[in-house]
Amino acid sequence: MNTTQAKDLPANILIVDDTLDNLELLAAILKKRGYQTHCVDNGLEALEIARSGWAELILLDIQMPNMDGYQVCEQLKAEASTREIPVIFISALDSFADKQKAFKAGGIDYINKPFELKEVVVRVSNQIAIQASTRQIIQLNNQLEQKVKERTAELEQSNQQLQAEINRRQQAQDRLLQMALYDPITGYANRNSFVSKLKQALRVTEQQPNYFFAVILLECDRFKNIKRTISHIDSNQLLMAIAQAIHSCLPESSLLSRLEGEEFGIFLDEINDLQEAIALVEEIQDKLTKPFIIKQQKILINVNIGIAIGNKDYRDTDRLLNDADIAMQKAKEAHSDRYLVFKPQMYIQIQQDMEFSKQEMALKQAIKNQEFINYYLPIVSLKTQKVVELEALVRWHHPQQGVIAPQDFIEIAEKMGLMNAIGNLVLRQACQHIKSWQHTNKDQKDLCIGINLSAKQLFHSSLISKIDMILRKTRLQGHHIKFDIAENVFFEQPNTALSLLQELKKRRVKLCLDNFGVGYSSLTCLHTFPFDELKIDRSLIAHIGQEKPNLQQEKATTMLLNQIITIAHQMNMVVTATGVENNYQLNLLRELGCDYGQGYVISKLLNKDAVEKFLLWFTTNAM
Repeated sequence: MNTTQAKDLPANILIVDDTLDNLELLAAILKKRGYQTHCVDNGLEALEIARSGWAELILLDIQMPNMDGYQVCEQLKAEASTREIPVIFISALDSFADKQKAFKAGGIDYINKPFELKEVVVRVSNQIAIQASTRQIIQLNNQLEQKVKERTAELEQSNQQLQAEINRRQQAQDRLLQMALYDPITGYANRNSFVSKLKQALRVTEQQPNYFFAVILLECDRFKNIKRTISHIDSNQLLMAIAQAIHSCLPESSLLSRLEGEEFGIFLDEINDLQEAIALVEEIQDKLTKPFIIKQQKILINVNIGIAIGNKDYRDTDRLLNDADIAMQKAKEAHSDRYLVFKPQMYIQIQQDMEFSKQEMALKQAIKNQEFINYYLPIVSLKTQKVVELEALVRWHHPQQGVIAPQDFIEIAEKMGLMNAIGNLVLRQACQHIKSWQHTNKDQKDLCIGINLSAKQLFHSSLISKIDMILRKTRLQGHHIKFDIAENVFFEQPNTALSLLQELKKRRVKLCLDNFGVGYSSLTCLHTFPFDELKIDRSLIAHIGQEKPNLQQEKATTMLLNQIITIAHQMNMVVTATGVENNYQLNLLRELGCDYGQGYVISKLLNKDAVEKFLLWFTTNAM
């Protein structure tokens, strides 16, 4: 792994995480703070470096292959040479049990992923300070032991310093425990505390059958849209203001918790009837209808609220929270009073299961009857104004419902494990069609077919053999096929994906990174995998050339597009822009040097017969 050198070296920090992005991010921020860091991605290397005596603090991930973070920490604490090294866990696991296990293993702090960089720096700084203080105390004690006979007065003073430091350290540990149980933004209870309170209440119902309490879940509607208009700091201030407004309505015996994001939980203790909970909810609603003032800006919010009444019929917190969440989601759908009380009738899982079974039967029958038909969206060269590719987009020709768009069946098919079968139909059909068009149109010998390749298809064991068979049967050349693959396909199995892509390249199949501009849009991905083409997502150019343009946004987008195209060309990739809807966009992309374009300004979606007509027409009526 790598070691990062800092200008000042107040402490050596070992970072252990099997995610490269996390290692690089943590190392970079700590380097700016003057620390020396060493990054490793597994437990064995971490133990080896710790035993060398180099590390003064360890940032440790939990979920790692072969040896998890708990095992690494326990081994460190078991060895005399490493047990004094402070360990801060950094993990996406956020349950109270996970944190308790981390502290039991010997950790002195726990940071949740995704982490706030400022929080990481502060906690690291605190632990380094504590460690430095501890070393100072040890040094003082050694000096005191040597001079105890002649310097009794100094010994007493040093003992007082020692006690003060112990108290400060205990206070630091208390603060860490506080952080484990309370939300860092609002200062109110977090999910762990809330669930613990519900468990206590359920135990009371076992002893007192007439004991009732209310669980109220509250979600701020449209909060994500609001966050887009204000800064991160201002959105946190808004959350604090909302929490304070809610808390001002609650009785002393209640508990307010920020569960996650913009969702709050309220525990209302020992109620007499449902009306008490409803009256409180209506008071909260009235409070939250008033605008919040954040940096002189008025912000209005709407809330969706679900209420579940806890009683002896409940046995676990999950069901209780789930019932309150169902009521909250129903309130969101209702758009009326925006609060609902949970009723057993809201359970629709059985009907959903039945519907899922029907859909599965219909999809399997559709595959058997070959009801999936390819439509095509042409892609043209912006330089030569020739059709270079036809992207295959599947539609389901349902015998009763007519043509069904992919968004209405793809997700269901993926859940059922049927995407590979559908993908094979699309691939075989597309190759047959492109071969036919090449034969019919003598000047279209280089025409290519574009096919979207899902993760299920890419990693299916039969992919390569299936492509070999189709190429052999259709007598199509590999370079006439191009697979469009989204970036997220490579996340879980990058090495396997690279091996499969290399196999495809051996067959001269073209590879395209799809939807670039959304998600991570990682340059590492472009560098790692052998792509021939980069396809810019339609969202990047959607607002260009509109009737009411945002000139500043258009300028920024134009600069971004220019950079993307330049980088792609430097990496010997061609660039295709999707979603081209007007001539302004088309001309701009041509000026920026974009190679290919696709969108309704060029052609709408075509069936097989319409493609043949389009190819003949476009030859004499180019853009």
